[in-house]
Amino acid sequence: MEVSAAVKTVLTEFPTLTNLKASGVIGVSHGEEGWVVSIEMLEKKSIPDSMDVLGLYEVKVNDHGKIVDFSRVKLRKRCDTVEA
Repeated sequence: MEVSAAVKTVLTEFPTLTNLKASGVIGVSHGEEGWVVSIEMLEKKSIPDSMDVLGLYEVKVNDHGKIVDFSRVKLRKRCDTVEA
């Protein structure tokens, strides 16, 4: 499976699993068991938008294109600076 297919799987299937809206893919890596896609999801919509709460998730996709595991790594406000 190619990286683009793994990202597409996460963008289309993961929001239906969590009932959250995707904000953006921020990283992808390949491991022994498939792909790990890091994605930010909108946890709580706020006014102004800079106060939205985003959850960073790591989603594992196997070589057959199936989501096999995910976990929320952290939460942040959209206006917070992302750590290096």
